Amino acid sequence: MSWRTALAYNATRALIAALETDPSRAGVHKALLSAEFSPTGAAGKIRLLPSGYRNTSVQLVKIVPGNCSRTGYDFEPIPKN
Repeated sequence: MSWRTALAYNATRALIAALETDPSRAGVHKALLSAEFSPTGAAGKIRLLPSGYRNTSVQLVKIVPGNCSRTGYDFEPIPKN
């Protein structure tokens, strides 16, 4: 699974969860902004900041030659010091 797949999955899960609470445009907006909103995504709970950005830690990566993607390059995590 690529990061794009995981991100799309999380966005879809968040939208579905928001629609289940209130299927109106205003209801989805309210659910996404709620501090209690935390559906389960590809790697655990999805948490959003009031700005709409994901409330998760950042993982720095570097691009290295590899075979996991069709481009011939892969993302490799940079260890935290």
